[in-house]
Amino acid sequence: MEKGSNVLQLKYNEYKQILEDLQTKIIELGNDKDEHDIVLSTLHKTEPARKCYRMIGGALVETDVKHTIPVLETKKGNLSSTISTMKAELIKIAEEFEKWKKDNKIQVVRQ
Repeated sequence: MEKGSNVLQLKYNEYKQILEDLQTKIIELGNDKDEHDIVLSTLHKTEPARKCYRMIGGALVETDVKHTIPVLETKKGNLSSTISTMKAELIKIAEEFEKWKKDNKIQVVRQ
């Protein structure tokens, strides 16, 4: 019986870790999206010919506002879709976890 409970404990811990990692990544990407919003709102108030700098792969690259805005909007859109996908995955795994707990008659005991 001890081996069975160890296997269940390991599976339980694995589910908890996956859920925690997904939540952390969603929050991190949400913060990145918010930063893109702030930068875009600032750039939209700036003249298109003004030069600005972007970090690309660790290198600072000089460009202008009119070329930077579309790139940032695309990145923001990609962040939004990734966040949506990850939230759907989080819900799916949470439901799977609840089903697993119910099927294995798992009760969480707090000490």
